[in-house]
Amino acid sequence: MNGESFLDLLSLRRSVRAFTAQPVPRAVLERLMQAAVTAPSPTNRQPWRFAVVTKSTLRQRITEAVRLRAEEMKAIIRQGHHAEDFGQYGDFFHEPLSTATAIIVPQYRVYPDLIANLVASGGGDPTKFHTAASMQAELCSTSAACMALLLQAQAEGLGACWMSGPMIARDEIQRLLDIREPWKMVGAMAVGYPEQLPTKPSRKPLAQVVTWFEDDAEPREAQS
Repeated sequence: MNGESFLDLLSLRRSVRAFTAQPVPRAVLERLMQAAVTAPSPTNRQPWRFAVVTKSTLRQRITEAVRLRAEEMKAIIRQGHHAEDFGQYGDFFHEPLSTATAIIVPQYRVYPDLIANLVASGGGDPTKFHTAASMQAELCSTSAACMALLLQAQAEGLGACWMSGPMIARDEIQRLLDIREPWKMVGAMAVGYPEQLPTKPSRKPLAQVVTWFEDDAEPREAQS
């Protein structure tokens, strides 16, 4: 695969929210996991874990936990002036989970900030410096692992949707999956064979999101 063909793979990826009943084979799910753990991480700490849920009863309990929380939010919002704004938006928090044949819950943990501790040991104030904690390094690494997983899913002919919506039922999901401190879930992924592929989403043009700093040229700033 060359640069252009890999870019084609990237551009074909979609967030799929409706799936067939065909189960994803264990071997395919393992390849997704293998792809995820190729991601970079600070000092190779690999601060991630993944719960892969294919058991139907447990998937249903996770979906129902999210649905109930969404309904609670919807009932409260109806009492205000933004019921129309919220609309059916809350349904997107749980509907993809209801047809997915696998639910993957990424998790990460925070490690002690080594540089900050070294500064403190020398009598300095770690808050005077921006160290790994400033960029949430472990969360960044786990996000990179999730993107690698999504690309592998695309290459396998699967559909997947990484969602923040299920976080509204974070406590319930963490209890169901026995996720305990220091581990924290990072949303949930609905995975399965796509019922249909959505249309290609629009993307902002590069001129709007990239600022170039080149030799012998004035910086070309991204457009607002």
